[in-house]
Amino acid sequence: MALSNVSPDFNLADGRGYMLGRSYAAASRLNFQHYLWKESLHFSLHPSISIPTDARIADVATGTAIWLIDVAREYSTAKLDGFDINTSQAPPQQWLSPNFTLKTWNVFDPVPESMIGVYDVVHVRLLVLVVQNSDPRHILRNLLRMLKPGGYIQWDELNYPGTHVRTSNSSLHTPALHELREMVYSRGRNDWTLQLPDFFAGQGLLDTMIYHFQDPPELARANGEQHLLTMEEFASSLAKTDHREEATKIFSLIQDVGQEVLSGAALSMPRVVCVGKKASGETRPCQWYKANIGTRLKPKIRKVYETWAGITDSELIPHLHRIRDRAWLHGGYPCIGEWVFLLPSISSFPEYPEVLARALAGDTVLDLGCGLGQDLRLLAADGTSPRNMYASDISRELWDLGFELFNDRNKMVANFLQTNICDTGSGLEQWKGMFDIIIANQFFHLFDWEGQASIMKRVVELSKSGTILIGYQRAQVPPRELERPWGNMFFHDDETFRKLWQRVELETKSKWDLEVKLVDLREWGMEEEDIDWMPEGRKGINFVVRRRS
Repeated sequence: MALSNVSPDFNLADGRGYMLGRSYAAASRLNFQHYLWKESLHFSLHPSISIPTDARIADVATGTAIWLIDVAREYSTAKLDGFDINTSQAPPQQWLSPNFTLKTWNVFDPVPESMIGVYDVVHVRLLVLVVQNSDPRHILRNLLRMLKPGGYIQWDELNYPGTHVRTSNSSLHTPALHELREMVYSRGRNDWTLQLPDFFAGQGLLDTMIYHFQDPPELARANGEQHLLTMEEFASSLAKTDHREEATKIFSLIQDVGQEVLSGAALSMPRVVCVGKKASGETRPCQWYKANIGTRLKPKIRKVYETWAGITDSELIPHLHRIRDRAWLHGGYPCIGEWVFLLPSISSFPEYPEVLARALAGDTVLDLGCGLGQDLRLLAADGTSPRNMYASDISRELWDLGFELFNDRNKMVANFLQTNICDTGSGLEQWKGMFDIIIANQFFHLFDWEGQASIMKRVVELSKSGTILIGYQRAQVPPRELERPWGNMFFHDDETFRKLWQRVELETKSKWDLEVKLVDLREWGMEEEDIDWMPEGRKGINFVVRRRS
């Protein structure tokens, strides 16, 4: 039996939410799973983690709280907090020790003030069930905010790429198990679990290590059957949706797998544990984290803070440091670490007077990947009405922090669109043909070649005859694709940028006038220390694209 027509592959996140059960059977499976994990790991907290006797320990997505119950026996004087969006699978609070508290919290929500910077250890396990689009950074940033300086994160996950079929006899024929393996892990799905050290390092965590664990042979069947229980729960949830036919096929596959298990075979999924330590001081040991502003703050930008934000010169530098350090907690991006949000941006372009004149005349402005919203503040400080401005980003955390950066919550009344432009269901459809000016600074290069093509097509949809697209981004000579923890990024030179845009023109049947300039990164205002970590051939691209039809 083939499942090639099963549309909802066995990935428990990516738009469907938590697809497992919360019944007594599901709780029993989770408890069984915990003890199987412990048999493989032989620890609850990794031995490399050193904590005081009065430590505060948090378990996020705690489920049945079985991990914390185990930890409570080893650390009887620690204060333990279990967090979950739904704590119904855990024991009643009255049955737990006095130092043990259960609390309701969704890991995707902002971290409450009472939880910021208070924990010596934050533990999570199997968040592969909820991580969206193979990108755990939002969750990781929240966990990091919960830690004290010097505290540890321990993240336990399955090694999806290592998933394999184990047999007691090499002659065994196991087509159903191989079908199951393909369903659970195929086409690079959930490779991010092995890239956790890169994600940790990207957030400034120290001493990051990943440890690998295999199923002991005698427990291979037990672990494999536990995975089958998970599959059954998933199929049961799927059967309650519009995918009943696919659920039926999964149940049938599980029966076939059960027969192969009886013959001496199992699906084996190794485990990984990633541990990282939060820096003790204010500095973040990251190659693109620059402690001081240096000469990055130009007179044009100083004036924006003086005239628009009303921040005096003596207050400005401490203010920028406070906001930058808070922004870093939301993501260890180079644009934050290197103070890129202080660059003159498009205000240094020869075309800026044209853009400003159009914006002053009432043209609608869209800022893609707006971050802190610094580019829209340039226009606002020059007299443009924020009511004609739209800011778009996948998360609003930095945008909200921008109100504090520019001290303008009451007057920066731009429309914020929280959306993933890569998503066909992003909601941007209602804005088709609306925008006269589109800003795309440090944006397209976040994606690979095909990703950029898709986004550029969305830009065409949002534009109309006369629209001007303006921006700048990283470049490489020769052009190349670089792998990052969140995915691959393609860095153009001027020729490949033109080539990709010409393809977009052809496929969208639109006509544009394209101006592309390859520049030295220092022309943007970057310093030598900002670029010395980048590969050889590092450049920048400034582009101005005008739609003719």
